[in-house]
Amino acid sequence: MIGYLEGEVIDSESTKIILKNNGVGYELELAGFKRQPRIGEEIEVFTYTYVREDTLKLFAFPEKMGKELFEILITVNGIGPSAGLNIINTMPASRFISAIMQKSEGVLKEISGIGPKTAQRLILELQSKLEDFAYLQSKNGQAEEEDFASEEERQDIVDALTALGYKISEINNALREVEFNEEVDLSEKIRLTLSQLGKER
Repeated sequence: MIGYLEGEVIDSESTKIILKNNGVGYELELAGFKRQPRIGEEIEVFTYTYVREDTLKLFAFPEKMGKELFEILITVNGIGPSAGLNIINTMPASRFISAIMQKSEGVLKEISGIGPKTAQRLILELQSKLEDFAYLQSKNGQAEEEDFASEEERQDIVDALTALGYKISEINNALREVEFNEEVDLSEKIRLTLSQLGKER
């Protein structure tokens, strides 16, 4: 089983790359990357090898924690690799874990394909499994979401920007990059997030 790779990106498109390592090109499906790796770039990734009778796929993660979360996600009944990949690519791991621990079905339903029943099942099956992740976040001072943005404010930002036509996944990606000052009000946080969205398009 392949658990880690480093090398040169020789092809990069959509959600996949080919990573050259010791003369071998590995096709990797990306999970949790803030941006698409560029051709010629040297990167290192943690990988999960998915094997079935007619399928062999390698999923690549920029951090070990993302890989471990993915491995836990796909133990949930009805959550396969595609759904797990969708969760990780749509929502920051810290926010997803927080939603599970706080039983926030509304937050989980922001993820495409997750309805009330799936949200309830995720909470039921993952709470005990994600306790260690929640503890590590708290220990590292990351129990709250991105800098100085409360859950209520974050939802207001999402609501305002989806009304302008942006996708939730785009907004979440932008929020990963924005740093808010403690004194900044909600309207300024929306403006800063909108500015980041403009950079990413």
